[in-house]
Amino acid sequence: MNIEVRYYSRGGNTKKVADAIAEVAKVESKDTNAPIEEPIDLLFFGTAVYAFGIDDHVKEFISKLDSSKVKNVALFSTSAMLKKGNNEMAELFKAKDINVIDKNYHCWGSFTAMHRGHPNKSDLDRAMDFSSSVINKMK
Repeated sequence: MNIEVRYYSRGGNTKKVADAIAEVAKVESKDTNAPIEEPIDLLFFGTAVYAFGIDDHVKEFISKLDSSKVKNVALFSTSAMLKKGNNEMAELFKAKDINVIDKNYHCWGSFTAMHRGHPNKSDLDRAMDFSSSVINKMK
């Protein structure tokens, strides 16, 4: 099974989660500047919620995806307040006719004094469990 991990992270919180997921998938996590060039079976994709939604850069990345190259996507996100990032991304992927796996992952990310220390080891362990369960279900 071909797996890729992509993320968008300004402060590093989502990158930490992406790296944990990539460790389980035995691939390198890459930011959204790295295009999807080869057909893949599963894309783990994540971002943070900034202010009141996902960044325009994330929307642009998804809009450029070729649905013939990405069969399935599993979503993950971080945020300091709102948890709606996965729902927003899901709608964009579905509009591209890319199957969105029902299971997704979200954890808090630290922002100023809010959720200081997150994602922590427990958050990253849960991210690894999430990726393992998605991969096992896809086999």
